[in-house]
Amino acid sequence: MRRILLLLAATMLLLPLGAQASCSFTSGNTANVNISFGSTTITIDPNLPVGATLASSGQFSPTPISQISCNSTTTIGVVNVAGSQPASGATIFPTGVAGIGYRVTHPDTSSYLRAYPGDSIASGSYQMSVTSGLEFVKTGTIANGATVGSGTMGYWRYDNNRRIENFNLSTTLTFVYPSCSVNTSTINIVLPTVSNTAFNGVGTVAGATVVPIALQCAAGSQMYIQFDTANAASGATGVIAPATGTGRAQNVGVQLIDKTFVPVSFGTPALVGTTPNGPLTLTYYARYYQTATPVAAGSVSATATFTLSYQ
Repeated sequence: MRRILLLLAATMLLLPLGAQASCSFTSGNTANVNISFGSTTITIDPNLPVGATLASSGQFSPTPISQISCNSTTTIGVVNVAGSQPASGATIFPTGVAGIGYRVTHPDTSSYLRAYPGDSIASGSYQMSVTSGLEFVKTGTIANGATVGSGTMGYWRYDNNRRIENFNLSTTLTFVYPSCSVNTSTINIVLPTVSNTAFNGVGTVAGATVVPIALQCAAGSQMYIQFDTANAASGATGVIAPATGTGRAQNVGVQLIDKTFVPVSFGTPALVGTTPNGPLTLTYYARYYQTATPVAAGSVSATATFTLSYQ
């Protein structure tokens, strides 16, 4: 009797295993879906709400196109590689980068694959040829310049860890805040005519004239400005050395100052502040500056460039 009972127990243990769902490749093998974006730099509005889409790729085909066969209803879903695995059925997956998640679009942006084991398929044979893509989503505060590295973001799992497709990001993406555009790339400033008697020694200034830099901005960036010139005067901050030659004034340069009348430092970024959403005009001034003695009448010209940068 004891022997019979042991045999029955062994048979009962084998029954569930025989009924286990299983999928297998009938042709091909694990496919790669290599996904790229139009640019490796993604400009984002830092004021977007959580849940907003940051960037969407196109749709890409798996390679190779394989065939699978499942003997019964099978659990499927996406397993995250880039970050932690979300709850079953979730459609947003952590990237491992603060504030940025991703979704797998399949076959278009109205349909997202869900986290394992959040879906299932019926028994049957399937050709794995449907395209997929990636969509990045804001999940929290994103640092300006945050990067999501290239590589496998996640994979599509069937039944007992059968890896059907890898979803690969082809290139590293950098997420940056928007910049400001300059309304006029060349700003011509005409200083007034002044008498040489207005100058009474080195460092004397005259004829201050506003230099407006008109911009169109998106909100949320810390903006810096840097002025540069090829002809900086020695020993005088913010002064462009005077040009020489026939008809030129002697010993008079041009000094650039900010709206508080502090001379600019060439080659050094200066904080402007946080950009608004809309037009912004930066106000600077140009003025004559006596660089040596004596001052002689003539024309004065000077050239400087400015560069805007953001954090």
